[in-house]
This record gives sequence, structure tokens and C-alpha cells, in this order.
Amino acid sequence: MCGQSSVETLRKLEILTIGDLARADRSIVEAHLKSHGALLWEYANGIDASEVATVQTDAKGIGNSTTLSQDAEDKETAHRTLLFLAESVSRRLRAAGQTASMVSTEIKYNTFKKVSHQTTLPAPTNQTDTIYRTACALFDEIWDQTPVRLLGIRSSKLSSCEEPVQLSLFDMPGSTQNAADHTEPSSKKKEQLDAALDSIRKRYGTDAVVRGSLLLKPKKKDT
Repeated sequence: MCGQSSVETLRKLEILTIGDLARADRSIVEAHLKSHGALLWEYANGIDASEVATVQTDAKGIGNSTTLSQDAEDKETAHRTLLFLAESVSRRLRAAGQTASMVSTEIKYNTFKKVSHQTTLPAPTNQTDTIYRTACALFDEIWDQTPVRLLGIRSSKLSSCEEPVQLSLFDMPGSTQNAADHTEPSSKKKEQLDAALDSIRKRYGTDAVVRGSLLLKPKKKDT
């Protein structure tokens, strides 16, 4: 909360750190920065008269991002990172008893340029596979082939898992999968898989089960 102008004023008073500000004479700081100076002095001394929130507010979104140890220069590497992030975001959604109706993917290039893209889902979900596939599709739409330094996934438009959800025809009891792809698991099976993985990780730790694709090492560049 200390902008450039306030910083310059404090610098003239030889106040360069939070500790300097905490030890400074409040009246002097307030004389130069008015009420904002008094607020800064109080914060530096750990004083805050704001009312404590006793009721937990609903989260507006749940997301996660990571800075890569090496820039991602191909789609496969970026997709593996998005899978890791999708697992984290979906697991947190399930733990909170929430589903998301919107997913966004964020990219920061090694040039520090940031871009993002979002889409509304056909139905609210907290399934890892759905969030992952959506994030990858968004990434493919906006990636301009520049090496990627950071990737992020954010879910929003949250709702309770208790709210009714419109089922796909293939999720109806007694239905069969699309004849063109009998290998694609139903939404119910995906939910059961996520629940089983959550249970194992809760008992034995987040690294107890790791997807095989996350164990693949990126290909080395030709020299």
C-alpha cells in the first residue's frame, strides 16, 4: 500500500525499511503523508482495527500456477505441466465440495509477456480429466510457440456439489458409450477414479500415486 510517491517521501525522512517505519515518530510520518501515513505506520507496527471475519466467505475461484524450472518449448511438455496443475485444482475443488463452470489457462512467456484464455464448460465439474482437457485446448488456442516460463489454471463460477447437474446421455443408467469410442470412460467412472485417487493421497500423501505421463522426462535438445 506504499506507492512510489509515498516511498519518495519516506526516503527523504530516511525511512527505508518496514523496521525504520515502525520505529519512526508517528506524528512526523502523519504530518508528511496525512492519514495514509498513519495507516502505513500502524501496519508497520502490526496494528489493524479491521473487523475480524468470523464467517468463511465463499471462494470466487480456485487455481494454481507454477514457474517452470526450464522453459517449455513444445506442446507435450506444457501439457504435462497442465496435467499436474489440473490435478491440484480439481483436488482442491473436490475437497471444498465445489464444482466449476469456467476454466482459464494462463501463460507467461520467457519474454514475461502474459496471455490467458477462458471458456465456459457445458456443465459444472471438478473432474481432473475434464479440467485438464479444457486447459490443454485453451493452451493450444493461444500459444504462439514462444518458450513458456509459467503456466496456470484457474477455475471460477463455483457452485456446490449438492446442486443438480445436467447429465450427458452417455452418463444415464443403462446407456452405452459412443460407438465411435468405447474406450472413453463415463463421467461416473471418472468421478470414481478421482475419488479413489483422493482417498489414497489423503492417506499416504500426494506423491503416493503419480500418473505415468508425469514421470516422462522431456526430450533433450539436439546439440
